[in-house]
Amino acid sequence: MKNMILLDIETGYFDVDSGIYEVALLVIEEGKIVLSEHIAEVEDEASIDLGMGKGYADISQNQLKKEQFRKVINTYNYPIVAHNVPFDRKFLVHYGWLDEDYECYDSIRAIKYANPHLFSYSLRYLLNFYNMNRPLNHTALDDVRTLYEVILKVNPTIWIPLYKVSPKKFKNFVKATVNVEGQSTVFQNKRIVFTGASPFPRILMKEIAKKCGAIVTGSVSSKTDLLIYGEKPGSKLDKANELSIEVQTDEWFIDAVSRDIDLETATITRQSIAVTTENGMGQTNSIFKKIPELKGKVVNIELLSRGTQSKVEDILVNLMEVSTINKGTNGYKVDVIIHADDSDYALLKKAEELKIKTIPLSKFNEMILN
Repeated sequence: MKNMILLDIETGYFDVDSGIYEVALLVIEEGKIVLSEHIAEVEDEASIDLGMGKGYADISQNQLKKEQFRKVINTYNYPIVAHNVPFDRKFLVHYGWLDEDYECYDSIRAIKYANPHLFSYSLRYLLNFYNMNRPLNHTALDDVRTLYEVILKVNPTIWIPLYKVSPKKFKNFVKATVNVEGQSTVFQNKRIVFTGASPFPRILMKEIAKKCGAIVTGSVSSKTDLLIYGEKPGSKLDKANELSIEVQTDEWFIDAVSRDIDLETATITRQSIAVTTENGMGQTNSIFKKIPELKGKVVNIELLSRGTQSKVEDILVNLMEVSTINKGTNGYKVDVIIHADDSDYALLKKAEELKIKTIPLSKFNEMILN
């Protein structure tokens, strides 16, 4: 997609009531930046470098700022692209900055199509994976410029507009899904919790999650893989953030399942993602490249999230042929530690003293896909 409006916003929190504090826009024509717009109102200049909207006033209801935004999108009328666009769109539509039917695309989805075997698609992870020497400051204009550079680097070719289904149509949507035959694995073995008010009936969303392979629970714990939230999510969202659990909006959930389930039919069969594929001659090829130096080694993966641990363990045991997987926080008698990017743990400091090899997750990801 050569013409687009790249967007990033900074909000007070995940709930729309927390307000909008920054909006940054980059207008892209034929792959080049033709306009850069930062919409904000400085309140405390000394706090701006803290990022996440700090130092700026709430501009959600500011009519002049809203008109400034609308002037850009009305002048160029290109599709909006954002990293996790359901989140940004939710705020902009709620406060009347953006019309409900404006065409929007999620850069995360596009990058997933271009490179489907990454362990994470956060901007920071993508910067590390693609060896892009650029800091991430979590200010709107800096983040949107970072997104532009990432898109140039990845060069995604498949762009699918955000799927929007109205709540009144949702019952038919769920009816088709509940009658699915075979197996859908879009959320296979993921432990999912729903929280907050939603226009989409919760009981039906839980049913659709189960049909997609999920294990739906009522409370957040260290075993939770994903929290889906609506308005006023409360303490469950706080706990998920404390535990570094992935959180996504109701709109994201609807968009995710709509792309993996054919709503026009009542029958669908999907296959889970495996570390191997079968070629046309019936032979099995590995998606990932072997790392010979890991064979027979003891590898610690404690410093990875629970969901990522299972994926990495599968690759290490079945493809790399490691001798042992260690998940202890005091696991110093190991050969290698694979850890989350930008982590700062006592285990890593001790590993440095003991000269134990440590590999950031993005680097491990790069090694097996090289």
